[in-house]
Amino acid sequence: MRTHNALDKELQNELKGLPLLHQRKILDIVRLMKRGSGATQKKHDILDLRGCGKGTWKGVDAQQYVNTLREEWD
Repeated sequence: MRTHNALDKELQNELKGLPLLHQRKILDIVRLMKRGSGATQKKHDILDLRGCGKGTWKGVDAQQYVNTLREEWD
């Protein structure tokens, strides 16, 4: 029986020999198979986004920003 490593190497060699278009098609098929296999996907938590935009607003006066936006309305 072949080990996973040997099988991985064999598959890689086979795939490398295929045209890029065929490689992409195989990748699409594998993705569809994985999606349909009931593989659990990580659920996202809104709290994971906490602090993401923190640096964007550094040094920006909130009221001045709002005033600038309101001036654009006219």
